[in-house]
Amino acid sequence: MDGDVTTFWRQFDALREAALGGDIAAANRLIATLARRRAPGAPEAERARTGMLELLAERFGLDRDGLDLAPFTPQEVPAGAMPGFAPAAGQTGLSLVTCCMNREANLKRALASWLVCPEIDEIVIVDWSSTRPVREALTADGIDDSRIRVVRVENEPRWILSWACNLGFRAASGDRILKADADIVLSPDFFARNPLAPGQYIAGNWRTAGEDQAHVNGFFYLHRADLAAVAGFNEFITTYGWDDDDLYDRLDQAGAVRRDVARGTIRHLPHSDAERLGEAGGGDSAGEELARDTMQKIRRNRLLAHIMPQWDTRKTLMPFEVTRGGTGDLALVRAGWLPHPVPAQVEADVDHYARLELTSWRLGPQVLDLDRGRLALLLARPFADLGPLDVELARGNAPEQLAAPGGWLLLRTGAEGIAGPAGGAAAFARLTALAAERGMAVVISGPGQALADPEPEAARACAYIPARHLPALPPEVGVADLQGAAPAARRWRALAWTAATVAALNRSGPAAPALAAVRGRIFADGQHGLGNRLRAIASAAVIAERTERELVVVWQPDAHCDGRFADLFDYAGAVIEEAFPAEAEGRGIRLYNYMEVEEGAAKDAPVAVDAPGDLYLRSAYVMNSPLTDWESENRWLRGLTPVAEVREMMAGVRHPNDISAHVRMAGGAAYEHLPWEASDGNWSAEGHAAIAHWREKSHFNHFLKRIDALTAEGRAGRIFLAADAPETYEAFRACYGDRLAMLERAVYDRSAAQLRYALADALLLGRAPLLLGSTWSSFSELAMRMAPQQMVVEMSGKDF
Repeated sequence: MDGDVTTFWRQFDALREAALGGDIAAANRLIATLARRRAPGAPEAERARTGMLELLAERFGLDRDGLDLAPFTPQEVPAGAMPGFAPAAGQTGLSLVTCCMNREANLKRALASWLVCPEIDEIVIVDWSSTRPVREALTADGIDDSRIRVVRVENEPRWILSWACNLGFRAASGDRILKADADIVLSPDFFARNPLAPGQYIAGNWRTAGEDQAHVNGFFYLHRADLAAVAGFNEFITTYGWDDDDLYDRLDQAGAVRRDVARGTIRHLPHSDAERLGEAGGGDSAGEELARDTMQKIRRNRLLAHIMPQWDTRKTLMPFEVTRGGTGDLALVRAGWLPHPVPAQVEADVDHYARLELTSWRLGPQVLDLDRGRLALLLARPFADLGPLDVELARGNAPEQLAAPGGWLLLRTGAEGIAGPAGGAAAFARLTALAAERGMAVVISGPGQALADPEPEAARACAYIPARHLPALPPEVGVADLQGAAPAARRWRALAWTAATVAALNRSGPAAPALAAVRGRIFADGQHGLGNRLRAIASAAVIAERTERELVVVWQPDAHCDGRFADLFDYAGAVIEEAFPAEAEGRGIRLYNYMEVEEGAAKDAPVAVDAPGDLYLRSAYVMNSPLTDWESENRWLRGLTPVAEVREMMAGVRHPNDISAHVRMAGGAAYEHLPWEASDGNWSAEGHAAIAHWREKSHFNHFLKRIDALTAEGRAGRIFLAADAPETYEAFRACYGDRLAMLERAVYDRSAAQLRYALADALLLGRAPLLLGSTWSSFSELAMRMAPQQMVVEMSGKDF
């Protein structure tokens, strides 16, 4: 081909010199030769070279014999059975194929951009049973161009892209096919910037698309022969999603070479998912939410394409009967039979496994244990109300208890079980009656795999979760709490099954405060920002649980965290909103102060728990004790219930995503005017220097570079971002458009409103398999801790 190009241009120069020198005979001989060297098989190059030869012929009066390109004539489609992909013999030209069902507004906007392209010889519009026929809509707007060919299909109840597009390809006449959805606009220079070489196809790529252009993935431009070689779209796929990726995979396997469409030469017109899917909205349950989720549909069809036999030329295309044929508009109906039906059990399997996969992304890998019935019970409630304990209940012996109207009481037993303490059976009967009055189901947890004889029969009938499976502990309540008013929210609560609990239940009246069992307390005084406070309190909570002390959260709003614990969590435990370390020490409470800038503090001092009595733990860090560990702390954190406002924020943001990114840039000398970033009174000089160093390593440019690399690997299609500066959101939005999910906000301070955004951000960051975090940020750490599943984590300045 390179030799042909060189020869053409060398002879073209000779032609120009002969014409300029007046040697018309030589010029005519050369133009006749060049007419045969116009790059046959490369239509764009052939048209361009023909244009230059025609200009010379007109200027110098040269012979035009052989210069005219063969006129484009639409193939005639006779009445009867619709033919397959083969074009008319010797036909060249470019056919744009589009399909629509009741989306005429976007079609008209896109059509205007197509009609101004002289390179397009034919525009085939498959009208898939639109309520108002497309030809009627075009005529009403005065749109009439001889290149438009409407293929009207009657009596189709729902949109099926694979059938509609394949029909359009079969009706098209050109040897090149440009497939564009009815919402794709072409730039005037599209063909100049996207030359199509033999053996090549050009396609949209959601991974590299510009702002708001993630939905260009279904656009492609290729040779008809290459499309016919793989039999077009996979007609096993009859719902939204994966149809384009499946086609590209088969083109690649057939040896075609993919090239991304030149950026800026196509544009997607925005519209809602409801318009895209052709479906109305549904209810609020998790199952109904998944049914509307485009990612669920994509994963479903991906599974389907891998399970069913590969779509190829041995398959029979959907049969249509042509009721009105010719070289213009066509009318067709489906012939009434389905050549390759997907078995019902395969449809059911891919539906189940796609729901299972997406639910596991949100609630953790334990979801993968659930069969169809258990998954359906779990998904009957909204995602905002589901957590790891609900998954364990669904995995257990009584998943029907998920429907309890008043919530669940997790009864934590020890080695003695229910009947071990004296009077245990009678106390358990009273407990189940109390729970039933409140609509609560009793769920038992113990060290064994299940309850067995000699436990009471009523206890063995309850749902049971082995203690080692507990992902987190819900807020603790006492017998007096159960004897009081019913809880307002449908939530999990925990009750320790001890001798004191049994005694309280077996008394005829409520326990007298003076006779209540006294146990030690741990006052957990969390310091600094949200991530610092929560990790310190979580470690204190684990120590409290393992030393049978009561946890008292000390949460004083300040410049670092100017909101109350109740602003963030529905929490039934004790909370104090004023710190009192000096007073605590004066009252004989053992004080452990890890805040190194405070007088008398000793960061990382081992916490002694053997002696009885209360402890006061003041820290922004995990406490130094062998009784606490990463997994146990995280289970406690995941057991916290965010307030309804935070749950609603999360529900309004697309998740899960392929990756999440936490960009923490604010810090160092430029931010010391902020009280929570000031060097005095917050950290040691070494700590402040480390913060400045790592904030520089966490600039958003480092994240953009890493995400671009992940995008090229196909791992970063959908991105969630949490950041501490508006410019970071602006930069990400400019780069990734609607591939980006984020919580919109107007506050970047430490107020209660911003803290609710921050908590929702931390939870959403954990809803992706890969987290790009900011080193030396307790907030990135909080996202890891609260994630319902194991994440791959890369840290700025270390991993990228």
